[in-house]
Amino acid sequence: MDWSGAASDRDAARSIFTAVLEGGRGRDATVDAVIDAVFEEPETLVGLDFAFGVPAWLAAERGWRSAGEVWRWAEAGVASGPDWVRSRPEPFWGPGIRPRPDLDGDPFRATERAAMAAGARPASVLQLSGPGSVGAQSLWGMPQLLRLADAGVAIWPFDTPRLPMAAEVFPRQLARWLAPHAARHAGTAFRHAVVDALGMAVAGFDDALRASQDAFDAAVAAIGLWRAVPDVAALGCAASPGERVEGRILMPPDATTPAPASRHRPGSGR
Repeated sequence: MDWSGAASDRDAARSIFTAVLEGGRGRDATVDAVIDAVFEEPETLVGLDFAFGVPAWLAAERGWRSAGEVWRWAEAGVASGPDWVRSRPEPFWGPGIRPRPDLDGDPFRATERAAMAAGARPASVLQLSGPGSVGAQSLWGMPQLLRLADAGVAIWPFDTPRLPMAAEVFPRQLARWLAPHAARHAGTAFRHAVVDALGMAVAGFDDALRASQDAFDAAVAAIGLWRAVPDVAALGCAASPGERVEGRILMPPDATTPAPASRHRPGSGR
């Protein structure tokens, strides 16, 4: 699923895509549809394109001992109105909000640093606006993790991995893994090169993926997870207190090695 940081649900509905491919739903309606899908097919792995946590130093500063406490903070704020997200004070920043402030710690989580080491270029969850930013969509998304958890979906890496399960994904990284030769391209050319490389895996959706970055991200997340995660039980749980508040991006086993060929896995659901 490709998520949205738009202030209004109407605007979010233009950007949120699930990889069937469907768009046009707002945030609550999209998660309603995911919950319905999980009830229909429990062996479902849901990839969500937003950060599930914040840097550990910020959590310690605010007294948040777990990601769940961060999500409840976001839930209370979002419920207060659509302006809450962009009105967050320092250490949050972004164009049209404020310049990046001097921070008490690293703006990136450990998992984002790991993604950088694999060649990806993630944004900080503290950046609320601007190209490639993920902060606003993360704050809008965190309350939905509580809804998924209430519906019986494991939230990785905080829960013991089992299906149905939701995990944080970074579509651009998965796209580079699925189509490594496309990495020499940028922008629209990169998207087109990945679509070309995926071939029959996206047959019938080629035009939609070339035209929409949001549809492309949703499709890449679905195909990437299908090829990268043959067994969710092998993923393990959060390994440290820091990871229990920061979370972890579900990355391919070796994000610098090309993806394996598509394969059928009986009993895997979706």
